[in-house]
Amino acid sequence: MEEKTERRLYIYLPWVLTLVVLVAATLYGYYGERYNPFETKFIKLDLLSTMRSHLLEAIEAEKNAVLAITDEASEAFAAQARQAADGVESSRKEIEAIILQEKLPGETEMINEFTVCWAHYRKLDETILDLAIQNTNLKAQKISATQCAQEMEYFEASLNRLIHRNTHGSQCNEAVMLTYEALTAGLNIFALHKPHIEEADDQDMDKIEQSIKSYDESVKKALISLRGIADLKNNDDLKNAETAYERFMNLTGEVLKLSRMNTNIKSADLSLGKLRLISSQCQEILTNLQETVQAQGNYSLPRLKKKGGIE
Repeated sequence: MEEKTERRLYIYLPWVLTLVVLVAATLYGYYGERYNPFETKFIKLDLLSTMRSHLLEAIEAEKNAVLAITDEASEAFAAQARQAADGVESSRKEIEAIILQEKLPGETEMINEFTVCWAHYRKLDETILDLAIQNTNLKAQKISATQCAQEMEYFEASLNRLIHRNTHGSQCNEAVMLTYEALTAGLNIFALHKPHIEEADDQDMDKIEQSIKSYDESVKKALISLRGIADLKNNDDLKNAETAYERFMNLTGEVLKLSRMNTNIKSADLSLGKLRLISSQCQEILTNLQETVQAQGNYSLPRLKKKGGIE
């Protein structure tokens, strides 16, 4: 009898094992791949909370990168902004997979809407960060305020010595008049650096550069005339003034070139304009999606029927 029972067990054992494997595979397919229905709501809420947090970090870091006054600070904040944006993207992919699998009303449309908005944000954000770290306006301002200021100081000091040496009482000779012309025109060029650096419009920058060109011609004309005066032919002050002015104008060319790129002004305009609108839209979509997920009904375990038909 026992022998027969054992024989039957050996016969049915493969079938029992096969059934167990099939049940396990079915349960894994439902719970493993599709997420546990008792946890999915909280997983989505956690992902949305993380996305909103990272998005705020990205926005804040991007603004700091635009406002930073050194290359090092701009690059550091830009790196933070990109890292935070990567965090948003990572969570976005994860929640998108869950939502597309669940196919719950409203959520699919919202995550698709966010994906489009987020793509616009990242593209514009990258453009702004690339501009911000170049800092061309700040670099132009620094060159103007340091190197150009120093050369203009040398130029002014040399010409002032010429004026003092050629002024007799209240009488001003030709050398003094020409020196004043060169000095005044040179100082006017220096004064035009600031408005050019701060100007965002190309046509207005063209006008400033035309004025600089006109003043430059006046300086050169006056210096040439001074060089033609016999008493100043080998004058050291005049030579020093000419050398300082040449260095000043070379630096002025660099200032205008950097100023023309306008990376700080462009990045600030984009940050306060287009990106602000897009980031607000992305935040609004996430808020609506979070509210939709939060409003979902609580899941309950399917109860097995008890004997007698009572559930």
